[in-house]
Formats: sequence, structure tokens, C-alpha cells
Amino acid sequence: MRIDDSKLIPSIHNYCDRWCACCAFVQRCAVGVEELERWTSAPMTDEEMWGTVSNNFKESLRMLDDMLREAGIDPAEIEEKHDSDNEKLEEEIFERGLAYFKLSDSFFKSNQQLLKIQEIEAKQMADMELPIDLENLEQSREAIEIIHQYAAFLGIKARRAVSGMSDMHNTELWGNPPYQSDANGSAKACILCIERSLGAWEMLRKTWPEKTDEIIDMLLALSRFRKEMERLFPDWQKFVRPGFDTEGVHHLPLEEI
Repeated sequence: MRIDDSKLIPSIHNYCDRWCACCAFVQRCAVGVEELERWTSAPMTDEEMWGTVSNNFKESLRMLDDMLREAGIDPAEIEEKHDSDNEKLEEEIFERGLAYFKLSDSFFKSNQQLLKIQEIEAKQMADMELPIDLENLEQSREAIEIIHQYAAFLGIKARRAVSGMSDMHNTELWGNPPYQSDANGSAKACILCIERSLGAWEMLRKTWPEKTDEIIDMLLALSRFRKEMERLFPDWQKFVRPGFDTEGVHHLPLEEI
């Protein structure tokens, strides 16, 4: 697929939730266009896949180095100036995200049989032309899809946000206003995904009232995670994400994917 650079939104992929299949801007995002090409082409071999990962990684390093040099910062000095306290906080915030992921993963593994039974029962009722609460069934499916999409993403995005805290108010690097920094942008992407996950778990709790006690554990873990991110990034809401916050459209309905 040929990319029309004039229609691309610069840096939009840095502050998204990486759910390309559900994104209204997929055709205006350099990463999204690459994803579309991958979906419509033959599966990549292992060699091609790792080659693509390597190229993307190298390109991201080059772009970062260019940004630093434009701001008058020597990229070689970044390692030397790394704050050990900040490094510790990175690990702590990532561990918080990882703990939630493990909790979520454990929930679905322990309830795998229940999910299978519900799907079988729904199919049997449909085959017998018996009435089915389709709305309830769809809500469960959508909630589970949302939870799975973000479960592993949260810790990674939170760590990226924390890693940029030392430069968060560097106007030479990010310009004015200072809250328009990569750290605040990453924090905003993370917090919004936490909020969507909270909504999905609450939706699941209403459709699975018998699992309320287990789901409350997820809600508490996410709520604490959100409060910590908001404490670290009090200006996260001020960050304006290209595309998402400037054009008013975020996601396609799940049924259109």
C-alpha cells in the first residue's frame, strides 16, 4: 500500500493504545498503514518479521537522536545522566502493571471453562431458536476483548512515561507548553486505557454477578494504578494527542472490525 505522506498525522502512533484494528486513524498513521499491509499480505517468515522489528527499532533510535541533537543534547550523555531513583520508579511502575496483567490472566484461565460453557449454551439456544439475551452476550464479549487488549499494554506504557519524567519540563526539547512532553503523552495513553479497562471489568461484573468478588480485585488494582499515574503526571489531561484529541474520533465500533 502506497503511503500518502500528506494525509499522515505525525507521531499519532506514539500516544495511541496500539489497537490498530479498532482505530479510526489507521489509514493516517505510518504504523497503521504498515499493519494494514501486513494483514492483507502473505504471512511473514520469521526472518522477515525480525528484519521488520530490527528496522523499526533502528529508525526509532535515529529519530530520537535527531530530536536530542536539535535540542542541543548529546545522545551519548543520556546514559551518564540517568537518574537511579527514576530507574527504580520505572521498575516499580512496570511491576504494578505486570501484577495487574498476571491477576487478569489468572482470572480468565480459572474461568476458561465457564466461558466455553456460555458459548456452547448460546449456540445451542440459537440452534433451537430459543430467545437469547444477545445484548448481554455481546457486552461480555466486548468487555473481554477490551480487557485482553490492554492487559499487557499498561505496564509498558507506564514505564515509558516514567522514563521520560526527567525531561518532562524541558521546553528546549518539547517546546511550549511544557506539558506537551512525551512523558505526559505516554501517561495519558496509559491512563485512558486504564479507564477503559475499568469500564470493561464493570461491564463484565454486571453480566457475571457471581464473579463480583474476583472482579473487584481487578477494579481495585486498576484504580490504584490509575491514582499512582495521576499523582506522577498531574498534567496528563492537558497533553493534546495528535488526531485523537484534535479531530474528535477515537475508535471504530467493535462490530465494524
